[in-house]
Amino acid sequence: MKRGIGLGLCLVGLTGGAAGAQAPPDDAPVRSRQVEWKGPYFLLGLGVEGYTGKLAPNLDPGPSYGVIVGYRPNDFLGLEVGYSGGASNLAVSESPSIGNPDIVRNGAQAGVTLGFTSKRLQPFALAGIGVERYSVRSGNFFQFLDDTGGYAPVGLGLRYQLRPRLTAEVRGSYSFLFGQDFSRAQDLGAGDGRYQGTLQIGGSY
Repeated sequence: MKRGIGLGLCLVGLTGGAAGAQAPPDDAPVRSRQVEWKGPYFLLGLGVEGYTGKLAPNLDPGPSYGVIVGYRPNDFLGLEVGYSGGASNLAVSESPSIGNPDIVRNGAQAGVTLGFTSKRLQPFALAGIGVERYSVRSGNFFQFLDDTGGYAPVGLGLRYQLRPRLTAEVRGSYSFLFGQDFSRAQDLGAGDGRYQGTLQIGGSY
């Protein structure tokens, strides 16, 4: 009988040990390649932007920054709104009397993102539409004027879940400009636009 009791205790111990081994740790969702992306989120971004086409020679690349608030109804689709800003020096003259004027951009945009996987490292595409205000600092330079215009950004990105509530992502985009009246003296064409690359850090809820 003692032998039977001992055998029963051994079976209970083994069963409990197996159950403990199968129980997932608290950080299993983080360590797993498959994670949940849905829910509200926000992002703070900093990077660089520049212009293409005939705008490029007179507008130097400069800093870019922004804030995004969004919501993902599932692991793949994201809906977002945000602020986007940037600054570029006007490389138009070597004359010291002109100084070093620059043009500052402040805009608001709405967009969508589409993720390609539901894994912890998720590539995605983005598209949107926005309106922005160009302001020339150090006075109105004769080739560049204060102006308001629209734009449509498209691009690709890669996001990574550092922790269950902390995300980092890299975005690269190209914005088609609806109008370039801030640069009236230029012979503008369809190839004129703006490229942007940013690193975004944020959280989800």
